[in-house]
Amino acid sequence: MCLASNQYIRGDPRKPLHKCDIFRQPEAGKILRNIMEKGASQPWQVTLNEAVGTGRLDGSALREYFAPLEEWLRQENLRNNEPVGWFYDGDYCKRSIETANLQISGGYYNHGVSTIHFDFVVALVIMLSGYFL
Repeated sequence: MCLASNQYIRGDPRKPLHKCDIFRQPEAGKILRNIMEKGASQPWQVTLNEAVGTGRLDGSALREYFAPLEEWLRQENLRNNEPVGWFYDGDYCKRSIETANLQISGGYYNHGVSTIHFDFVVALVIMLSGYFL
């Protein structure tokens, strides 16, 4: 909806996703109306494909939307010398750690790129989902 209403342009720092506002945007309204009209008449993947051109969901838009917050948290964690990640207690879940390409450092394991507290993200998503319902 943000792309269709020209509120967001990939790679354009003047129109980042977190500043998208679809309020009173006719193109966004058309997409939303088309999605809602379908109701439960067809599988959601088909409706999604018709609306956005793909039947798959991925979290990249959420990551992009919250990128400014994530960067701020990364800077704050560095500034306050906060450990990030989960405590590493030996070989427990070693395969999962390796599969996820996590790095072990200082008794903690984390992705190295994303330094956001998981608990905070979960709480934030829960709060925001309640706000929009």
